[in-house]
Amino acid sequence: MNQSYLHKKNSRSFFILIIILLFTLLLTAIVALANENKVTVLASTLNIRYGPGLSHEILTQVQEEDRLNVLGEENEWYKVRLDSNQIGWVASWLVENEEVSLDNHLFGRVTSPEVNVRQFSTIDSAVLGTVKQDEEFPILYREDDWVQILFNQRVAWLHSDLIDVIDQPAETEELTGSTDSLRISVGGTPANIRLKPTTDAEILTTLRTAEEFEVLTEENEWYQIELANGTKGFVAGWITETITTESVSAKEVSLTTEPSHYATTLAEATIVIDPGHGGYDPGAVAANSFAEKEITLDTALLLADLLKKAGANVILTRSSDDYISLNDRVYYAHRANADAFISLHYDSVEKANTMSGTTTYYYSENEKALAETVNHYLAKDVNLDNNGVRHGNYFVLSQNSQPSILLELGYLNNDHDITVVNTHAYQTTVADAVYQALDEYFSPR
Repeated sequence: MNQSYLHKKNSRSFFILIIILLFTLLLTAIVALANENKVTVLASTLNIRYGPGLSHEILTQVQEEDRLNVLGEENEWYKVRLDSNQIGWVASWLVENEEVSLDNHLFGRVTSPEVNVRQFSTIDSAVLGTVKQDEEFPILYREDDWVQILFNQRVAWLHSDLIDVIDQPAETEELTGSTDSLRISVGGTPANIRLKPTTDAEILTTLRTAEEFEVLTEENEWYQIELANGTKGFVAGWITETITTESVSAKEVSLTTEPSHYATTLAEATIVIDPGHGGYDPGAVAANSFAEKEITLDTALLLADLLKKAGANVILTRSSDDYISLNDRVYYAHRANADAFISLHYDSVEKANTMSGTTTYYYSENEKALAETVNHYLAKDVNLDNNGVRHGNYFVLSQNSQPSILLELGYLNNDHDITVVNTHAYQTTVADAVYQALDEYFSPR
């Protein structure tokens, strides 16, 4: 009887031990699987973008040692979820340090005698320059039959039939170009010059009038420059303008000609309305769960309806919850030869409740009149604080040859703003204000 009892007890203990071991193995496997779907940030600062490519705007930044949950992969870009539940994209090679890593990224060699480099991935897009046979460039992104490369310090496109993918460049110097020859303009809008290439580094000085500098080095989208007193510091690349022959010529034209537009009435105008974000790119997300992509579309549809009733030719970059690349948004404006491109957004900042209200952004001086007219009506009619007109180096503005502005219409991490912006009344007021502004802007003069 005692032996039987002991046998049963030992069998039960053995069974429990097996269960514990299986549970431990399962838990270990789950942890291992979770770790396999994470990447660790090694750079001091890493940009998270709205889409899989360098042409997409920066959603936010993460810091060294941060862990990112990988949800998917496309063209060597990881789709990641942040701790804030925002979803963005990061280049897979960024875990090694910087955005264009010549040691770890793909390269292409031009296969035809002379090839046009284009602004967008279409055969009728503007030609940015030409490249010669056997020249080699970093490949940033591939889309259908097109390849995005780094060309003269900016992104550009080649047809995939005209370039062969290679593992390593023959000459690193030829790929990147020498930053010694790169000149930038800083200070057109107030620009902080910092001791180190991060937004939290000590500010050495603030430039408030435009000055030109030669770039000494480049690091994580920051340029190192030397000030007049000999001090060296860093300026964020996204608030600078690259000085080229074309930009100098454009500057000379802007100084000698008055800003103009072809349409003389709103009914003659072609207006492209761009609801920000969409599809897998939600944009900012409010605490009560509505997303920027939803209210930009709601606002855009209201504005489009008003403009159509006035007789304007209205083009929406999206009319439903679809993802549209920044490249395509700008292409719509170029293809339509738009008289105005209006990009609609709702903002958020790193620290909640520190910003509120509306802001109007423009890129080129000849767009400032459009920005000021629209902002005047937003300030007058919209019941939120108005932050004025500002220079903005956004892709849909800087890469847009048509008159373009970007509107931030409230902050989705401001407790007051989120009670207002997701209402039909507010969005109708915004739409009416922009409509009134465009009607004035296109009135006979």
